[in-house]
Amino acid sequence: MRSLWNYPLRALTVKKITLAFVFLGVGLALYSLLTYAAYLLAGLDISRVWNLHHLFPVPVWAKSFPVYVAERGGKVLLESDWSKFSPLSRGIWILALLSLLWMYFTAGIGVSRLELESMRGQPFYPLSEAFKESLRKSGLFWTTALLLLGVALVVLVVHAIPSVWGRIPSLFYLSAILITLTFGLLVVLSLLVIYMLIGYAFVLIYGPAVAVAMEGDTFDLYYEGFSIFNEKLHRFVLYEVWIYALKVVAWAFFTFVLFRAVRLSILLLEFLLPRFKFLYYPAVFLFNPPQMPYPLAYVLAWILPSEIFVHRVAPKPTTTTYIFGVAFDVWILIFLIVSAAYWASLTWTGRLHTYGRILKEKDGIDIFAIKPKASLEEVRDGG
Repeated sequence: MRSLWNYPLRALTVKKITLAFVFLGVGLALYSLLTYAAYLLAGLDISRVWNLHHLFPVPVWAKSFPVYVAERGGKVLLESDWSKFSPLSRGIWILALLSLLWMYFTAGIGVSRLELESMRGQPFYPLSEAFKESLRKSGLFWTTALLLLGVALVVLVVHAIPSVWGRIPSLFYLSAILITLTFGLLVVLSLLVIYMLIGYAFVLIYGPAVAVAMEGDTFDLYYEGFSIFNEKLHRFVLYEVWIYALKVVAWAFFTFVLFRAVRLSILLLEFLLPRFKFLYYPAVFLFNPPQMPYPLAYVLAWILPSEIFVHRVAPKPTTTTYIFGVAFDVWILIFLIVSAAYWASLTWTGRLHTYGRILKEKDGIDIFAIKPKASLEEVRDGG
């Protein structure tokens, strides 16, 4: 467990945070652009969305255009923007989420490579090489998803064939007989889809670690995911709970200190240069975090500065001071992404270590040893 205790410090490196910062920045930009495209295609007023939610609207619980719906019991619901989205807009927003998750997964590949090489005795592994490997293997996110969709499509077609026949009156009873005789097989195929979904969840969790430690391809990521689920599920749960608890504490402390340093600099500048407030306060709004459930927002309010959540009363800006205010907004946004980058670094550093422990218990392979990498084919063959 000692390596797991130390992993928050191992995640706190300039290389890992820089790599995660770049990919998360790209992911957040893609998310914002695609989300606003979804709002635009839905025929909604994007200027209103911007004024309320700024860079990161979340339509499933954002309520930019209030519509109250009274239920039978008298309860009043406030509809979210999602209810106003067309099918096309919903598809684009789902693509926005996938793009953000893709960049998060891609950052995991680079962070895992940096941590792996550091554990193997190469702490000066070039950041540029980690970036290259992240980009080269980023397609694994989509190929694994396409494999899951392919299996689901095959299962859908197998169910559809007798169902289509049954729509023809003369073939209804023949179709009913066929469905009755093969119903057990259809259930097994449905179980396969559910099993693949579970495997894909493990791909998202341990995929970057498998991609760099075992040089895995699409099928290898699924193989390892199924193997962990079948053989070491209890270990997976134990380690995930452990590293998640450490991750939350370490991230909260890091973010608290980071933004208190920001606040200290602001207070010092206001003391030394009182007119600084005319530059800083006019446009403190770009970096507002996305909408979130109240319990989460309440917890974050203890960690992030109040300006993140509440607009401060500001002097009336001129054009010049407004521009300066926006510039400081960009700085605060950068600090928020740095905070998110440390969360990503914590996540993928911890998961590489937990995967290494599980793999050693499961197959006897030490991914941190400096030796030729064992292939998954050798593991399967018992080599």
